[in-house]
Amino acid sequence: MAPPPAVVKPACKSDEEERSACTRTRNTECQCKPGAFRNDDSTEMCRKCSTGCPRGMVRDKDCTPWSDIECVHNESGNGHDVWVILIVTLVIAVVLLVAVLIFRRCIGSGCGGNPKCMDRVFLWCYGLLRGPGAEDNAHNMILNHGDSLSTFISEQQMESQEPADLTGVTVQSPGEAQCLLRPAEAEGSPRSRLLVPANGADPTETMMLFFDNFADIVPFNSWDQLMRQLDLTNNEIHMIRADTADPGDALYAMLMKWVNKTGQEASIQTLLDALERMGERHAKERIQDLLVDSGKFIYLEDGTGSAVSLE
Repeated sequence: MAPPPAVVKPACKSDEEERSACTRTRNTECQCKPGAFRNDDSTEMCRKCSTGCPRGMVRDKDCTPWSDIECVHNESGNGHDVWVILIVTLVIAVVLLVAVLIFRRCIGSGCGGNPKCMDRVFLWCYGLLRGPGAEDNAHNMILNHGDSLSTFISEQQMESQEPADLTGVTVQSPGEAQCLLRPAEAEGSPRSRLLVPANGADPTETMMLFFDNFADIVPFNSWDQLMRQLDLTNNEIHMIRADTADPGDALYAMLMKWVNKTGQEASIQTLLDALERMGERHAKERIQDLLVDSGKFIYLEDGTGSAVSLE
């Protein structure tokens, strides 16, 4: 007796595609076309996949022929962001902890209350938190507010020390002490003296030898302000920048314009005074050190007419 003929399943529906062809032992298997699915709730027809998740939720799994997309709450779907926030918070906490420890050591016996120790702490923390290029700004802040920082350290030291017997000792207020110290500081600091060329060289020609170096010292964003301090007009500045092929050469070109415009009045002291007025004291000091270390410039003693070298 011959076996009954196999029941052949008709071809797939219009919203389906063939998953596996018919064989002698198995009918054709169909599945929903891409973008549609069929599950236990709709066994007879394919349903269109959802295109997005409700507000506040994100997609966790894509649509398949057997299931719709799966969505999860935004918080559970952004585990990576949570870890980033935790790591950043931990780094900031460690930086603050280290800064506090060094701060306490500076005020205590570790640095003997030396304000330079506090400067190093401030520069390190500021540069770490603000990124590259922040150290020069921090150094300017220390130079501009150094008196208040030193006063703060002195007050902390006084509070931590035991009261002493002050019989026969004249006590001065902080203001009186500052007034007594400033003349000595001004008299002893070489930065308060005038810079002049060594061996009687031409001051303008000698200064021009260092114009290329100034571009590496003065912050790029301060170039235009510096030249305005040196009486170049905005139109002159814009014309020079437009005519300069390399933006890094703009300061050199503007300084040459300043020299050609003002002649012998274009002195190194005028340039240093302009940086001082701008608050770029760090750049000013670096230029002074560069000029003196090169041997091309020396400090002129006040009131004596003689020059002195720091070498």
